[in-house]
Amino acid sequence: MATGWLQYNGSWYYLNANGDMATGWLQNNGSWYYLNANGDMATGWLQYNGSWYYLNANGDMATGWVKDGDTWYYLEASGAMKASQWFKVSDKWYYVNGSGALAVNTTVDGYGVNANGEWVN
Repeated sequence: MATGWLQYNGSWYYLNANGDMATGWLQNNGSWYYLNANGDMATGWLQYNGSWYYLNANGDMATGWVKDGDTWYYLEASGAMKASQWFKVSDKWYYVNGSGALAVNTTVDGYGVNANGEWVN
């Protein structure tokens, strides 16, 4: 009986120990994956229970900084994207707007942020 990852018709699926196709969140070898209702592995942006997550091209859930196009986003350790808030990473403050995009070269709440999105004053 086949178990583990299976590629079929260009999509990836995960078969659990009894050979059934997994759906929903799956932790495998220290990484998290999301398998859609039909079992195929999700990639890119995923909205789940009111939060946004980013799944890399290989399907594993991203955390920390993610660049999508020309825009940076920050994903918490849980994988959930931060939005509409100031937050601190490595002793530097950043702001992300309601869509989660990092604010750059602008003023937010009276505080300036530079081209890297870091609070400068």
